[in-house]
Amino acid sequence: MKWKPDFLLHIILLYVVISGFTFWLPIIRGLFDGSSYIWSGWLGIGGKGIYGDYWLLLFFVAVLLSVVYMGWRGAQKPFHWMLLIWLLLLVIESGAMFYSAETIYFKGDTLGTEFAVGKILFPLDLLFLSLSCIWIIRDLKKKSSKKKILWIRTNRTLLTIFFFIFPLQLLTLRLLDYDQFGVMLTLFQWIVFNAALYPWQSFYKRKSPEQRPGPYYF
Repeated sequence: MKWKPDFLLHIILLYVVISGFTFWLPIIRGLFDGSSYIWSGWLGIGGKGIYGDYWLLLFFVAVLLSVVYMGWRGAQKPFHWMLLIWLLLLVIESGAMFYSAETIYFKGDTLGTEFAVGKILFPLDLLFLSLSCIWIIRDLKKKSSKKKILWIRTNRTLLTIFFFIFPLQLLTLRLLDYDQFGVMLTLFQWIVFNAALYPWQSFYKRKSPEQRPGPYYF
């Protein structure tokens, strides 16, 4: 059975990707910047570099990576549960900010960004949690089996670019102290990573058996 793009799932995954960058960035900066980088986030967790609550950040990113990997690569079980876990974590976080007596701001000192998010994120997280429940119910009702997504040259090339960015992050964030460029590079890396997981073969015409490269599954 040929994989077909699912519009609702794509919208949900894009929201996961956007929300996930706020976790991916401190993971990378904590690793390469070292103790000079002070970060804080989910329900007051924080630290310097890889110290403090960095291990909790690793847990959240592990859940995040599981969601985006399984989501882009066919949304097979246990993707449904992992998606719910991630969105519930977001709802808990944004709910705490929503009901807080203080005004909560998202601050990015490196790029000079600051804006209030306390009253915005909670309704959005609830919306996408609801959409995810709708998608999961609809998907579980389908009786057709799913096949693994073909891993083609485009995916492999993008994944190679993703890994090549790590030395550049070490160079810009640790050795040269170009934090602004390093942050933009990390954003680009996160986009490339998700693009590397995307099932690009759904956009390409199927080649003849003689022209088609050997199958790669990932």
